[in-house]
Amino acid sequence: MTMKFPFTEDTLGRKLEAGTGLSVDCLTCKRKATLDVAELVKRLGPDHGAMHWDLSKVIFCHESRAAGRDDRNLQFTNHAVTPDKRWRPCP
Repeated sequence: MTMKFPFTEDTLGRKLEAGTGLSVDCLTCKRKATLDVAELVKRLGPDHGAMHWDLSKVIFCHESRAAGRDDRNLQFTNHAVTPDKRWRPCP
Protein backbone atom coordinates (compact mmCIF):
# COMPACT_ATOMS: atom_id res chain seq x y z
CA MET A 1 0.00 0.00 0.00
CA THR A 2 1.36 3.40 -0.92
CA MET A 3 0.45 6.18 1.43
CA LYS A 4 -0.82 9.40 -0.13
CA PHE A 5 0.07 12.72 1.42
CA PRO A 6 -1.29 14.69 3.02
CA PHE A 7 -2.51 11.71 5.03
CA THR A 8 -6.14 12.07 6.11
CA GLU A 9 -8.72 9.72 7.58
CA ASP A 10 -11.75 11.97 7.28
CA THR A 11 -13.96 9.28 5.71
CA LEU A 12 -14.65 5.68 6.65
CA GLY A 13 -13.21 4.54 3.33
CA ARG A 14 -9.93 6.29 4.04
CA LYS A 15 -9.81 4.77 7.54
CA LEU A 16 -10.36 1.34 6.02
CA GLU A 17 -7.69 1.96 3.38
CA ALA A 18 -5.22 3.09 6.06
CA GLY A 19 -6.03 0.00 8.13
CA THR A 20 -6.61 1.91 11.34
CA GLY A 21 -9.08 1.09 14.09
CA LEU A 22 -11.82 3.02 15.85
CA SER A 23 -13.41 2.64 19.24
CA VAL A 24 -16.20 4.44 21.05
CA ASP A 25 -16.75 5.17 24.74
CA CYS A 26 -20.14 6.13 26.18
CA LEU A 27 -19.40 8.87 28.68
CA THR A 28 -22.86 8.41 30.22
CA CYS A 29 -22.68 4.74 31.23
CA LYS A 30 -18.90 4.14 30.75
CA ARG A 31 -19.34 1.31 28.22
CA LYS A 32 -16.69 0.83 25.53
CA ALA A 33 -16.78 -0.85 22.13
CA THR A 34 -14.39 -1.44 19.26
CA LEU A 35 -16.04 -0.56 15.97
CA ASP A 36 -15.69 -2.68 12.85
CA VAL A 37 -14.63 -0.12 10.23
CA ALA A 38 -15.20 -2.54 7.32
CA GLU A 39 -18.78 -3.15 8.50
CA LEU A 40 -19.37 0.59 8.89
CA VAL A 41 -18.20 1.07 5.29
CA LYS A 42 -20.66 -1.62 4.14
CA ARG A 43 -23.55 0.01 6.00
CA LEU A 44 -22.78 3.70 5.59
CA GLY A 45 -20.57 3.82 2.50
CA PRO A 46 -16.90 4.69 2.01
CA ASP A 47 -17.59 8.42 1.68
CA HIS A 48 -19.33 8.70 5.06
CA GLY A 49 -17.43 10.99 7.39
CA ALA A 50 -15.24 9.47 10.11
CA MET A 51 -15.12 12.55 12.31
CA HIS A 52 -16.91 12.76 15.67
CA TRP A 53 -19.75 14.92 14.36
CA ASP A 54 -20.34 12.49 11.47
CA LEU A 55 -20.32 9.33 13.59
CA SER A 56 -22.35 10.68 16.51
CA LYS A 57 -25.30 11.17 14.11
CA VAL A 58 -25.50 7.43 13.39
CA ILE A 59 -23.99 5.71 16.45
CA PHE A 60 -25.53 5.69 19.92
CA CYS A 61 -25.28 3.71 23.15
CA HIS A 62 -28.04 1.08 23.29
CA GLU A 63 -27.82 0.68 27.06
CA SER A 64 -28.10 4.41 27.77
CA ARG A 65 -30.99 4.72 25.32
CA ALA A 66 -32.87 1.84 26.95
CA ALA A 67 -32.41 3.50 30.37
CA GLY A 68 -33.69 6.85 29.05
CA ARG A 69 -30.31 8.56 29.48
CA ASP A 70 -28.25 10.62 27.03
CA ASP A 71 -27.29 8.04 24.40
CA ARG A 72 -25.05 10.24 22.24
CA ASN A 73 -22.57 11.39 24.90
CA LEU A 74 -19.80 9.59 23.01
CA GLN A 75 -16.06 9.79 22.61
CA PHE A 76 -14.41 8.24 19.55
CA THR A 77 -10.77 7.15 19.57
CA ASN A 78 -8.60 6.37 16.55
CA HIS A 79 -6.18 3.46 16.86
CA ALA A 80 -3.08 2.69 14.88
CA VAL A 81 -3.18 -0.94 13.83
CA THR A 82 -0.05 -3.01 13.33
CA PRO A 83 0.46 -4.31 9.77
CA ASP A 84 -0.37 -7.92 10.73
CA LYS A 85 -3.79 -6.85 12.10
CA ARG A 86 -4.85 -4.62 9.21
CA TRP A 87 -7.89 -5.43 7.12
CA ARG A 88 -7.03 -6.58 3.63
CA PRO A 89 -9.46 -7.08 0.75
CA CYS A 90 -9.93 -10.65 -0.43
CA PRO A 91 -7.78 -11.49 -3.49
